[in-house]
Amino acid sequence: MTSEGVRDPKEPSAGSGPVIGSERGDDDSTMVMPPIASDAMEGGRDSQVEPVDLFDQTEGWKAFSEVGADRGGGEGDQAIPVRHRRWPLVLLCVLALLAAFLVGAFFGAREYFQQRAAPGVVFAGQSVAGKDSSQLRELVTSRTGSASLKIQDQKGTKVEASLADLGVAVDTDGTVKALLTAKQGSDFNRLNPFLPSSVPLVTKVDEGKLDDFLTDRFIGEKDRALPSSIAYDGRSGRFRVHAGRGGQSPRLAPVKEAIDSLSKDPAGQPSVSVTYDSVQTPISKEKADKAADEANRRLVSPIVIQTGDDNRMTIPADKVAAWIKPESDLQQGAINLDYDRGAVADYLSTALPGKLNRKMVTQTDIKDSKGNVIVTTVRGVDGVQVKGVDGTVGQVVKALQSGDGATIQAAADVTPHDVKSRTVNYDIPDGDMWIRVNLSDQTATAYRGTTQVKVFPICSGRPVDGRESDTGTFFINIRYEVQTMVGRDYVTPGVKWVSYYNKGEGFHTANWNGTGIARGDPAHYGSHGCINMNEQDAKWIYDNAPVGTMVKVEGHEPAGPVR
Repeated sequence: MTSEGVRDPKEPSAGSGPVIGSERGDDDSTMVMPPIASDAMEGGRDSQVEPVDLFDQTEGWKAFSEVGADRGGGEGDQAIPVRHRRWPLVLLCVLALLAAFLVGAFFGAREYFQQRAAPGVVFAGQSVAGKDSSQLRELVTSRTGSASLKIQDQKGTKVEASLADLGVAVDTDGTVKALLTAKQGSDFNRLNPFLPSSVPLVTKVDEGKLDDFLTDRFIGEKDRALPSSIAYDGRSGRFRVHAGRGGQSPRLAPVKEAIDSLSKDPAGQPSVSVTYDSVQTPISKEKADKAADEANRRLVSPIVIQTGDDNRMTIPADKVAAWIKPESDLQQGAINLDYDRGAVADYLSTALPGKLNRKMVTQTDIKDSKGNVIVTTVRGVDGVQVKGVDGTVGQVVKALQSGDGATIQAAADVTPHDVKSRTVNYDIPDGDMWIRVNLSDQTATAYRGTTQVKVFPICSGRPVDGRESDTGTFFINIRYEVQTMVGRDYVTPGVKWVSYYNKGEGFHTANWNGTGIARGDPAHYGSHGCINMNEQDAKWIYDNAPVGTMVKVEGHEPAGPVR
């Protein structure tokens, strides 16, 4: 107040609220608070303060908040709420969740389409996104079977031909692989459905078959130009040449273009007009002779597959011939040799395990009392298990391409054979039983170790026509009390006391050959290799020489009787 009764405009009037402002007292920085209700000031329990929207400007709220902070927390004071804007935080949370969802969806899609056709991949005019290899194979096979080409000539002849009719080989596996690997590059491009990629059939056209089809359908037999060709003749086991001749020949280029269009869209049905040229034989006999010589060279160059020196197989020539595919190149006037890799794989997948797989066989050695091996009765065999044929297939195809043959090592698991031994006492008195057959004096002598037990007269095999008895060390392996013996030119029932030691050779009763046994004359009364004996002697050996008894056959059959 500057003077009594005159109010200073900077001072608050009576009943006004507190003045809040800067120390400079500028009017523009002074804010006037409204009066506070008296009952609120008294701090009544039921008193309330109606909220008043004092300021809409940020600076006003800031100042108001500072006042609330400066005021004492008296009993009658009411805390004034501060308004906060939360929508930016909410927006950030939503954006973070959306980003997390998109990242998860991207990696999920990348994993899902790892073994499936990508979004945007098109085959035969339709999307194949998400289809796996089996579904794609089924679709490719279906479209291949239904695809056809309409062909006509100037004479009005019309033909509807399938891909197979036209000599088109469809690589189903290659097409499926192309569909699965379409849109390679960045993951973003691969998974982008707005970047389409149309995949055609993977095909190969045999021009010779195409020419044959068009010629057969559109050109009379007398007017045709025929290329020289080669084919395998099973009776001679060689490729033979079939000479061609000049005449009319269909132009292949327009038809091949239509085939290319059909491969790109197997669901379509394009049409093409065929025209002709008058030509000399498209492939000369000289070129066919050269191709036949190359093919036949592969038939006489052996391809051997092995897992070891003693475990091998040679691919038969007729199988090799079936894999050789002569393909006529009419534009070059030549015959090229191609090879059916699928047929090679099919054959080897069965033949290799069948020919090369074998079980491990334990070797059995007979040792004397000093530990020396007398003889191996069972030769050990390593176990072999062929594992996979893909590598072998590739090597066989490479050998076919070179024409030089090859010896190929097949991939296999090999189990080395083990060895067991049996100790016998043939070198001590009264040791183990064994029998010596002396062909020179036509006797069989039984021993126990070094002790001679019995001597028997015999008649061995006749020394002509491969009927002589084999020499060597053997062991009795199977016995029969009675057996019907069958050979290449005889059948003898009721043979008693048979003890085999070398395949079909053994001791047995030979009541029909008493003279040969008595005289020891195999030259005139000899057997087919067995040791003929009197019945009581054959029975003694059967009773006293069990399976595993050693038999040593020595000497040479005499030219006449020895007794």
